[in-house]
Amino acid sequence: MPGRGLLAVTCLVFIALCCISVVRKLERERRLLRKLRARGAVNASSPVLLRELTEDERDCVESLAIAGVLTIRQNGCYLRSTEMPVFRRKRVRLALSGGLAALVLALVVAVLILHR
Repeated sequence: MPGRGLLAVTCLVFIALCCISVVRKLERERRLLRKLRARGAVNASSPVLLRELTEDERDCVESLAIAGVLTIRQNGCYLRSTEMPVFRRKRVRLALSGGLAALVLALVVAVLILHR
């Protein structure tokens, strides 16, 4: 079957790109959470103003607000401390299960290549 090697390489590259994308998102969230904690944005009385954040950070703020980790009020945002432990567990579970799934897919592709 011609092109089988190209298909395998394409699959492996796709798996790698998906892993990089997820890791990039997790790292972006981690950096933003660290920045908010460093600025003391842990309650409604000391929010970080959205205009002080970059466009990438504002996008991440919206994502974390949907996840329930941040609250956006007026022009500022702050952490919801009570939600952080649950969020951390979910994030670790996502990273581990995603890594395991990528490993299994890579092994399946490798077995298919070596089988012939």
